[in-house]
Order: sequence, then structure tokens, then C-alpha cells
Amino acid sequence: MLTKVLFAVLALSAGVAAAFQSAANAGLARRTGLGAALIINTAVVMVGSLVVMFAGDARVDFRPAGTPWVFYIGGFCGFLIVFSLALVFPKIGAALAMALVVLGQSAAALAIDHFGLLEMPKAPLSIARVAGLALVAGGVALIRL
Repeated sequence: MLTKVLFAVLALSAGVAAAFQSAANAGLARRTGLGAALIINTAVVMVGSLVVMFAGDARVDFRPAGTPWVFYIGGFCGFLIVFSLALVFPKIGAALAMALVVLGQSAAALAIDHFGLLEMPKAPLSIARVAGLALVAGGVALIRL
């Protein structure tokens, strides 16, 4: 039980970090340009990643045999998140932008769970899960008002 609570706190922290990251990147992009802001962000992520890699299991095999190509889309997804939010935060506001991110994440997560995509365990759609997504969509509508 405690492990699930800690993981929930970590996930919540990631959401808080995403909002602050996006606001900071938008501000940085206004001052340095979008390309420079993306490079700065990526450099910081790279340094952090190297610290994690060398502090932990430093085995480096970037293309183990049998790894499906689709497992490598994470970097593109990260780029799309940082790029998009740096652009939209100043245009539509932080609250609406993050609400839309959560809606997109929720819809995609339901599909990933339902179909067991990317080797995730299957968790079929249910009325409750679809209702939860509808509530998230309702939250987006309320934030937009």
C-alpha cells in the first residue's frame, strides 16, 4: 500500500513538474527563441540522464536484440511535449494547456491499457473508466469557461 502511495506522489510530482517546465520553457523561448530553449532543455535532460546512468546500472546497450522499433518513440514524444507546450502555454494559458495534456494523456492511456500496447498489461475499457475520461473532458470544458 505504501509503495502505491509513493508512486502516486511521484506521478503527481511529475504533473507539477510538467506544468512548471512548460511555463519555464515558454518564458525561455520568448527570450532565447524556441530552438535555443529546446536545446537548453534537452541538454539539461541529457546531463540528468547521464548522472542516472552512471550512478546506477551503467551497462550501455542502446539497441538490444529483439527490441521493437516502437519502444524508441519516447524521445520523439518528449520533444513533441516540450515543443508544443512551449508554444501553447502563452497562447491559451497554463491551466487550459495542462488540462488538455491530461485529457490527451488519459485518452491515450486508456487505449494503451485496453489494447496492451507497448507490452503494457491489458486493462479493458469499462463504463467507469470511460466515465472518468468524460469527467476529465468536463474539467477541460470548465477550465475553458
